[in-house]
Amino acid sequence: MFFVSKLLGSPVKDAEEKTVGSLYDVVVSTRPAYPRVTALAVKRRGKLVFAPWDTVSSFEESGTLLRIAGGDLAERALARDELMLADAFLDKQLVDTEGRKVIRVNDIQLVRTGRHVHVAAVDVSSGAILRRVGLARVSERLTKGRQKPRPRLIDWRDVDLEQTDDSSVRLTVPRTKLELLHPADIADLVHELSPEERAAVLDALDDEVAADAFEEMHPSFQASLLIDLPDDKARELLGNMSPDDAADLLADLPDERRAHLIAMMEKDDADDMRELLSYPEDSAGGIMTPDFAWVKLDATAAEALESLRAQDEEVETVYYIYVLDRSEKLRGVFSLRQLLMAPPERKVRDFMTENPVAVRTDATEEEVTQLIAKYNLLALPVVDEEERLHGIITIDDAIDLVLPLAWKKRLPRIFH
Repeated sequence: MFFVSKLLGSPVKDAEEKTVGSLYDVVVSTRPAYPRVTALAVKRRGKLVFAPWDTVSSFEESGTLLRIAGGDLAERALARDELMLADAFLDKQLVDTEGRKVIRVNDIQLVRTGRHVHVAAVDVSSGAILRRVGLARVSERLTKGRQKPRPRLIDWRDVDLEQTDDSSVRLTVPRTKLELLHPADIADLVHELSPEERAAVLDALDDEVAADAFEEMHPSFQASLLIDLPDDKARELLGNMSPDDAADLLADLPDERRAHLIAMMEKDDADDMRELLSYPEDSAGGIMTPDFAWVKLDATAAEALESLRAQDEEVETVYYIYVLDRSEKLRGVFSLRQLLMAPPERKVRDFMTENPVAVRTDATEEEVTQLIAKYNLLALPVVDEEERLHGIITIDDAIDLVLPLAWKKRLPRIFH
């Protein structure tokens, strides 16, 4: 068996062993259950030409040898049942039968069957990540003297070609049946790498997966990584993190780097970062997240539901929905259950809890944890001296304050 990533870019030589180009992609026929290689796409002088499979005498990771002269390679259209393997599948998101994006295709496994080569599986392992960024030797170094990790392969029979499109690869199995690489596993892997290797691995990951893995990393590694990562990747990582975590991380960066990254953000995100960074790190203002669910005081239950749908991608949690007046002052709070049980025409002011427990932006960590524990809260609102709501502190943020990182990582995922 061998992998597509190790083949791409390898030299292609003609019958006289003269280099005629480099391997650009592998053309496969999708008619067999396991697609069969029918041709090789060769990049020659900026153009793509094709070598039929029956003209290939040797096909190895080190290079390909043809039985024909380089001049016999020609352009051609793909047949109806053909596709370019790497172009169609490499780096695409895997989507399970329940429509959830799982992790991306990091590599594709091929196997020889007599004279032919077939596609066997897609690879989502950490080893595949390292192969893709040219760090295969790092993987060997990490596993030297230890049992090598099992491959994380998804059998090609579980890939639904009819439902696969330009952005994702559809699977025929639910997520529960897949042994996929968890962001925490990626974090464990990169902890053992050098700073340059860590940056290379995260730069190769999909933005959301990279952000999830990044948040799983030890804080001592995060700041140094943000310094080494390219600007675009660093900005994407910060954008996919919760605002309070991103602000904590930015606070640990040198002033020039912090200002540069904030300047690259969208205006609303940049404003949030500047506000969070303006508070002492150990105060309620420094701990809170500005992403919370809210509705207007004079809204009906139906209007409140519509407002929450519009806020879907902006809020961190909907444990509680906060009620604000026209001056953005905190007037009340209600739960999602209360909202769902209320008649559509009922005003939220009629079923909300007035004068909710809250803390000022300058409250200490001790005050925050005491209030959350005393009132058994899942989130605590943070207001200024005029009672305007600026953010909330969630239960997982409170756990961060009282538990060491090593203990926090042992908790169930609901608290992360």
